Amino acid sequence: MPGLLLVGVPPLTALGTNRLQAVIGELASFLTYVYYREIRSEQVFFGILSTTIGAILGSYAVSLFTAGFLRLLLPFLMLSIALYSIFSNRLKNVVVQKPKITPLLFMVMMGLMIGFYNGFLGPGTGAIWMIAFVILMGYTIKQASISTKPLNLVGNMISLIFFIIIGNVNYYIAVSMGLGQIFGSVIGSKIVVRNGDKVVRPVFILVTIFLTLKLLSEQFGY
Repeated sequence: MPGLLLVGVPPLTALGTNRLQAVIGELASFLTYVYYREIRSEQVFFGILSTTIGAILGSYAVSLFTAGFLRLLLPFLMLSIALYSIFSNRLKNVVVQKPKITPLLFMVMMGLMIGFYNGFLGPGTGAIWMIAFVILMGYTIKQASISTKPLNLVGNMISLIFFIIIGNVNYYIAVSMGLGQIFGSVIGSKIVVRNGDKVVRPVFILVTIFLTLKLLSEQFGY
């Protein structure tokens, strides 16, 4: 998003273009996990349905209102995720823990909330899904990383459809970015399948910290 805005892409078009390249990357990862039979189907239909509804509402809302409040809140949300990632022992678990809520309630509740956020703004959606899976469902970080893919993909696809309808997608830029996404997503997914939690946790922490610093610098002009 910052790169698109920096080269002069209008904000709404930047959001739509970013959605298309994200969909390409998420689809590449998802298909790789399907090939290795890593995707869990537990209540995923309800998660997809709830994420769809949330993303539709969020995408519609961003066309009506300013995203200023969420943009102000986002750096502090990502900072909380980064600190949790560093200090929480849950992210070090390599075995599944007891869930705090039922899979159905998790999929419906988090699908609506995170889907809305994904449609409304988007950055950090995958990280939020991962932490939710770890905290509420007791997943290992490897399982959480894999389980976010179909849900994040659906949220981005629904949001993308909305931006296509209102004509706010630069296809040339998005496809160019998407080619890099395919290459990186396939390699990254294979690394996760083969190395699991040993790789996912440190990479997740580094990416979350980087995103947090970037958002803080954008928000406060450093």
